[in-house]
Amino acid sequence: MDVSRFTVERSAFAQLKQAVDSNSILKQEVEHALELLLGRFATAVRENRFVVGGVLEVILTATLRAAGIPAEDVGIREERIDIRIPGGGFSVKGHFSGVGNIRLINVLGDSPRTEWGEATLFVLHGIGIGYADPDLLGNDATKRERDAVVLRYKRLKEFLNASPEYRISVQVPSALKDRERSDLVSRAVAREILRLAPTLWKALYPDSTPVGE
Repeated sequence: MDVSRFTVERSAFAQLKQAVDSNSILKQEVEHALELLLGRFATAVRENRFVVGGVLEVILTATLRAAGIPAEDVGIREERIDIRIPGGGFSVKGHFSGVGNIRLINVLGDSPRTEWGEATLFVLHGIGIGYADPDLLGNDATKRERDAVVLRYKRLKEFLNASPEYRISVQVPSALKDRERSDLVSRAVAREILRLAPTLWKALYPDSTPVGE
C-alpha cells in the first residue's frame, strides 16, 4: 500500500475536523472570528488582502492548538508553509467570493518548474474549512498563469463536496464588497499607535479621546 507524503497533514486535519465538529463552542468561536475579520476588512482593498491572509493563519493556528495539535504560525519566516506541525505543515488560502481561481504561488519570471507541493487549508465562503493536497486533486487541478500558479476553484469545490472527510462545515462570510464600509489595515494600526500620542490623536479626531486617558 502506498503511503502518502501528506499522511501527517491528513491525520492532523482529521483531528481538527473531529474537534470542531464535536465542540459547539469551538465552532462558534471560529465562525465569530471569521465574521469579525471579513466583516471589517474588504479583501478587494489591496493592503487588506495580505493582512487578512495573515490573520487567517493565526486563527487556524489557534484552532489547531485548541484541537490538541502543536501548531506554530511560521508564515513570517517560511516561504511556502504558513503553519508548522510536528512532521509537516500547511499552507493557508482564503477565497471569499465563490468565483474565480485561487492563487496558490506567486511566480517571478518564467520559473517553469514552480508547482504546488503543499498540504493546504482553504477557508472558503459557502463551503467552510477544507483540506487538499496535490496528491488528492491531481495535476489537472492547477494551471500556470503569467505570474502565478492557480488552483481551479471548480475542481476544489467538486472535490470537497464529494469528500466530506476533507471539509469542516463552518460559516464563512463572503467578502465585504462595499469599500466605503471597509476599515483599512493601515488606518487601524495608525489609530492604535496614535492612542499613545494624544496631541496627534486630537489633531485627527478632535471630538474624541483616546481610550485609556
